[in-house]
Amino acid sequence: MTKDYELMVMFTPKLVADKADAANEAVLNTLREAGAEIIKTDAWGKRMLAYPIDKHLEAYYYVNYMKMDSLAVKAVKQLFNINENMIRHMFVARDEK
Repeated sequence: MTKDYELMVMFTPKLVADKADAANEAVLNTLREAGAEIIKTDAWGKRMLAYPIDKHLEAYYYVNYMKMDSLAVKAVKQLFNINENMIRHMFVARDEK
C-alpha cells in the first residue's frame, strides 16, 4: 500500500556541504530504486545536535518527502543502517488529510 512518508536523515559533520548534498542525492536514488516518488527535499544544513551521537556534536540535516510502498520501507532501512556517513534516519508516515 502506498503511503506518504517523511524521511529525516542526519549525515556526519566530517563531510563538506557538497558531499553531504551528494550523500542525500544517493539516498534519494536508493528511494527511487525502491519505487518511491520523491515529492520534495528540505535541506536544513549543518545544525547542532541536542546530545552527542557517536561523539559528534553537529550534523547535516535533510528532510525528504515521498510516496512509497509501505513494504519497501523495511528494505530501505536496512540499507541505511550500513551507510557510514549517515548518523541517524527516521521514517514517519504522514497523516492523510
